[in-house]
Amino acid sequence: MKTIQPYRAAVTSFSSAGASIPQHHQSGFEYDSGEYILSIASSSHDASAASNTCVASALSNKSIVIYDSTSGQVTRRIEKAHDGPISQVSFFPCEYGSEGNAHQNNNNHSPLLISASQDGTVKVFDLRTNSSSSGITTKMALPNEQALCVSLGYGGTLAAVGTSKARVSFLDLRYSSGTNPTGALMGSYVDAHTEEVTQVRFQSVSNASGQTKTVLATASEDGLLSVYDPSQPSEDAALLSTLNIGAPLRHIGFFGPNNEGICALTGNETMSVWHWDSAQKVSDVGGMGLRGLLSDAVGKSGFGVEGSSVEYLVGCTWANANCDQDAQQSPSDSKALHLLAGNSEGDGYLFRMDADHITPLRHLKGGHRGCIRDFCWVDNGIGGQRLVTGGEDARLCEWDLSGTSSAPSLTSNHKMGSGKVKQVKRDDASKKKGKKKKFGSPY
Repeated sequence: MKTIQPYRAAVTSFSSAGASIPQHHQSGFEYDSGEYILSIASSSHDASAASNTCVASALSNKSIVIYDSTSGQVTRRIEKAHDGPISQVSFFPCEYGSEGNAHQNNNNHSPLLISASQDGTVKVFDLRTNSSSSGITTKMALPNEQALCVSLGYGGTLAAVGTSKARVSFLDLRYSSGTNPTGALMGSYVDAHTEEVTQVRFQSVSNASGQTKTVLATASEDGLLSVYDPSQPSEDAALLSTLNIGAPLRHIGFFGPNNEGICALTGNETMSVWHWDSAQKVSDVGGMGLRGLLSDAVGKSGFGVEGSSVEYLVGCTWANANCDQDAQQSPSDSKALHLLAGNSEGDGYLFRMDADHITPLRHLKGGHRGCIRDFCWVDNGIGGQRLVTGGEDARLCEWDLSGTSSAPSLTSNHKMGSGKVKQVKRDDASKKKGKKKKFGSPY
């Protein structure tokens, strides 16, 4: 296991109490009255191509901040994007709307962003315009129905929205006869869950013969994870499998060469992996003792106090984490299931999760001063990827997992609207911790 420092970091918001940039004699900053990051998403949809990659961050003050990972600058701020807390943000695929050159671009990333909010709306923003208003706004059908999660499928033409009323609703985002999409509600799945739908995820999967199709996974507070074929005409016909995870679900992700597996993280800080088509559980991955196993692995690596390092799970990802020298991967087996975990001090830990063992790969240290909320991947400009994390300290941190890149000097700052957005490079000098305030942290 190797400890790495962030390649660079950006502060997306400062508190009204006047938090300042950390100096070399300070370890961090106060964010007692500040904002924190709820969700982040990358515009990159092709890790093999060098391109400008943007990261969208949903903040707890109901604004959205756009960060350019190529320049290392915060380039856009959408104030008051919603009237309620933003649940999730996601970029459209770069090919969306390419027919008729409606949204073609040369940077391999989409200029369109979709967001879901607890105010009961789903909005689409065109980042090429200077307007802070959305091009499309769709209100959920039921009174007081909150939009808790969103996913785009079929090239971005269909959006699935998980709601607080145990429903999965579908939005029509197709272009037709030269007209712009309206985001009209097409219908809902209403029988799969009995409590809040916390995760929805479209995924292209393939079978042994190479045939591909799109499936939709939905997860809920009721502990059930269902997988559908949305091309079918009814909810009953679309249902492929239902997995009883047994605890409220917080994160799901497909994995495997053909995306035949699915991992599930719960509010109890447990993880299980399944073969979703047969609804067979592959492993409980340590059960309720997973955090202890992860902490022990970190402790034995010499980078933490055994039994106390890992406090929460952030998410799982099927990716090439560029840590081959640690994981001893062969080129033909470059992708693997990885788990990101962390603690309240801001440390992150990346693990490779194999069938028979857990391998700690990277200790992410010095970037965050509070819990890590979300993560995504961005292009590094040379055909690889960097990990980006967003946390309760309002920071976005980029991590070069290979450890070969030297961090640039980040000293610039500029104003966006009425508030300052400043970049900071982490300070290695001192150990003093800033006071943390948590707003309904899931951890």
